[in-house]
Amino acid sequence: MDILPSLTDSHFHLSELEKRGVSAVEVCESLDGFAAGMNISLDYQDLADKSDLLSNYPFIKVGYGIGPWGAQGEEAVPDMLSRLEREVGTYPVDAIGEAGLDYYWNYGTKERQTELFEGQIDLASRLSKPIIIHSRDADEDMKNVLKRKSFSSSGIIHCFSGDLDFARTALDAGLYISFAGPLTYKRNDVLREVAAYVPADRILSETDAPYLAPQKKRGKTNLPAYVSFVVEEMARVRNASPEVITSLIADNFNRLFR
Repeated sequence: MDILPSLTDSHFHLSELEKRGVSAVEVCESLDGFAAGMNISLDYQDLADKSDLLSNYPFIKVGYGIGPWGAQGEEAVPDMLSRLEREVGTYPVDAIGEAGLDYYWNYGTKERQTELFEGQIDLASRLSKPIIIHSRDADEDMKNVLKRKSFSSSGIIHCFSGDLDFARTALDAGLYISFAGPLTYKRNDVLREVAAYVPADRILSETDAPYLAPQKKRGKTNLPAYVSFVVEEMARVRNASPEVITSLIADNFNRLFR
């Protein structure tokens, strides 16, 4: 496949790619020519393990937080948040997250998910870092949180899958909206409508690799290089060239993480 130059993949998981037999070093080297990327660490050991590697690739940012799956178990949420705050001071972290709400899976209770999520919003604000937001099958509760909380350093709704009303709520909260492989799926006309609507200065691209491979690669392990398919679809629905979309996405990412 031809890969567009100066791409941005604002969300991928090196540790999850490794579990599928993909070398983290080779992934980072494959990003040569990208404008930027962001690796999302899912636990503290992963954050520590990738710190030395990513120091060699300064254009790759790092996100670390506790996703809604962290709401499982009995540990008190304030204790989890205190531990997270200590951990993000140990290694370079550019964003808090991913964090959010996920009602597709039964991760603890909705109340614990919300407490954990809102605590990380507050932590991101205290540390002056953007927050990376995960939302799945929780649109109404997520919109309520976005209206209730303040995002002083902005953030990203990653792998956006909502409708125009959800997008407007996120934009009103000052957030960026990132699109992934599902934008290319045949039955996702609503998502393409949102991608055409989002202002040029708030739009981002991602893969969520190794998950959610784009239409032409469905059934395969997703890779950061496949963000090219997302950008091409975004360009089509916005009636712009891929080069223009690539450039504005890079500008948006660099503005958010300046």
